[in-house]
Amino acid sequence: MVDAEITEKGHRRISLFFTKAVILAAFLAISIIYSTFIGSVNIPVSSITAIYLRQLPFIGGYAASGYTATQYEIIVLVREPEVIGAVMVGAALALGGTSVQSVFRNPITEPYIIGISSGATLGAVIALSTNTSIFGAYSVQILAFITSLAVVLGVYFLSFRTGRVPPIYLLLTGIAISLFISAIVGLILFSNLRLQNETFAWLLGSLSGITWQELGLVSLLVILSGFILSTLWRELDALQMGEPHARSIGVNVERTKLLALIITTVGVSAAVSISGLIGFVGLVIPHLGRMLFGGSNRKVIPMSAILGGIFLLLSDDLARTMVHNEVLPVGIITGLIGVPFFMYMLSRISRGSYVS
Repeated sequence: MVDAEITEKGHRRISLFFTKAVILAAFLAISIIYSTFIGSVNIPVSSITAIYLRQLPFIGGYAASGYTATQYEIIVLVREPEVIGAVMVGAALALGGTSVQSVFRNPITEPYIIGISSGATLGAVIALSTNTSIFGAYSVQILAFITSLAVVLGVYFLSFRTGRVPPIYLLLTGIAISLFISAIVGLILFSNLRLQNETFAWLLGSLSGITWQELGLVSLLVILSGFILSTLWRELDALQMGEPHARSIGVNVERTKLLALIITTVGVSAAVSISGLIGFVGLVIPHLGRMLFGGSNRKVIPMSAILGGIFLLLSDDLARTMVHNEVLPVGIITGLIGVPFFMYMLSRISRGSYVS
């Protein structure tokens, strides 16, 4: 009788999880479609629908052409890359936040704290200031990734103490190195007035101007990093319980931490290279995922990716519509939304009602 009740409860939990997951996935799909209707240029619904049908495989050639060439270019070359870019960047930042919060066992950490953002910023600013084309069209993205990875590895190895890397040393070293690199970036910008104007929106976080060419490589890296992090959910769950516990059940703690940080760097630096610095997504979304799906990374990692995509996509919609005929940097919107939510989350922690 007891076993039957336990089995029934387990089935109910699984059913509830899949119900929530399907609802979130459906909401993401609706948000993607809705977001393509938003923009400074008013395009009729019938024209956008015809453009969608035109892009479908096999039947696209038979679709009616109820749109102009300009409307097609706006939807396909401007709005669609920005919408998909918002989903990918939001997912990457949320995945990164989930990973580093598990590694550090700290609910107020995010990828930027360990130097990922400052490293990516340094690489992007160097690429823009030197007009380098060493990697062709991907020079900014690749240099951002290289410097970001170098900074994270430097933070990791500088934090070694007696053969291991205590999370507190990793955290403090990351903060110190991030501040140092931010000072270098400030010096470069101060000495180059042209660069100040060019990188202003990038430093505030913006999804405008994303192209399909940029999005292809970034999407591949974000999906790959998300998949690998999903396979590490057991090890990350063990780290959340403390390093002694993780070692007691056979987890190679140092290897897991290094691998998680490298994979997080790959995904987040790829996202940052096309969006600039967008705060609070990696901090807030993992907590929302745990509130909805519990504490295990088996559920939180994939669901945080979906939640991150939805959050940044809707934030970008607000950035495009809040001021008439102006597109605000999306980082401003995420800050305005993220701070109150973060304060609410802190109040839940203080009351002991937060699922860790």
